[in-house]
Amino acid sequence: MSNYTVIGGNGFIGKKLCDYLVENGENIWSPARGDLDIYEKDLGIVFYCAGFGDCQNDPNNVLQANTILLKNILNNAKFSKLYYFSSTRLYMNQMSSNEDSDLKICTNDERRLFNLTKLVAEELCLKSKQQCHILRASNVYGVALESPLFLPAITRNAIKNKRIEMYITPGYEKDYISVDDVVHACYKISQATILIPKIINIASGTNTSAAEITKLLVKETSCEVVWHDNVNTGEEFPETKIDCLRKILDFKPRNVLEDIKSMVNEFRMHM
Repeated sequence: MSNYTVIGGNGFIGKKLCDYLVENGENIWSPARGDLDIYEKDLGIVFYCAGFGDCQNDPNNVLQANTILLKNILNNAKFSKLYYFSSTRLYMNQMSSNEDSDLKICTNDERRLFNLTKLVAEELCLKSKQQCHILRASNVYGVALESPLFLPAITRNAIKNKRIEMYITPGYEKDYISVDDVVHACYKISQATILIPKIINIASGTNTSAAEITKLLVKETSCEVVWHDNVNTGEEFPETKIDCLRKILDFKPRNVLEDIKSMVNEFRMHM
C-alpha cells in the first residue's frame, strides 16, 4: 500500500484517478484548492492533475493552475515522486511526436499560452533535482456530463439537441484515449520497478478524424451534423508515439470509435 496525493482530484481525470487508486487499495488524499496542508504533510506519490485551458477568458488561471501551483509544490512540499500531467498538444504542427523531439510554439495559435505554461512546468520538473516525471496525455474522453472537452460536448449535443455544430473540417484528426486507459497507465507507471523515462506519452497511438466520429454519432443518435464553412483551425497533429509507454507495460488502448456507442448509452442514462 502506498500513499498518494492527487492535486486536482475534483477534475475529470483526477476524480477517475482517485477512484482507481481506492479500488486498488491505496491511501489517497485529494486536497481542496487552496489547502495549505500540502506544504505540511508528506504527500508521498503525487499526481499533479490540476490544469486549466481557457486562454482567452482567464489567462491568469491558466498560468496559476498549470505552472505557479506546481512551482510552489516543487519548492515547498515533501514528496517521494511527482507525476505532472502535461499534454500532447505540444506536438501540434510538429514533425514528430517522440518524447525527445524538439518543440516549437506557433505564433498563430490562440491557445499558445496553454502550451507555454505546460512547457515551463515540464522544465521546472526536470530541473527540480527531484524524482519528477512528465505524463503527456492526449485528448481524454469518457462520460463527463459537464465537460467542455470536444468529444463529451458533441456527444451531449447529439443526444440532447439532435444537432452537432462542427467548427473544424471533416478531415481534422487527433489522438483520443479513454480516461480508463489513462488512469490504469498512470497507476502502473507509478508502481513500476524499472527505470522510467522522464517524459512519457499517454495516448492511443492512432489519430481519428472528425468525419469518422460524427458518422458514428449520426448512426447512434440520428443527429444532424452542421459543418461550418471557411473553418481553418491551423492545427495538425502527428500520430502520437507510444513506444516508451509500451516498454513499461503491456498497453492495449481502447479504440474511440468502438467506444462511442457505449458512451452514447451511458450519456443517455445519466442525462
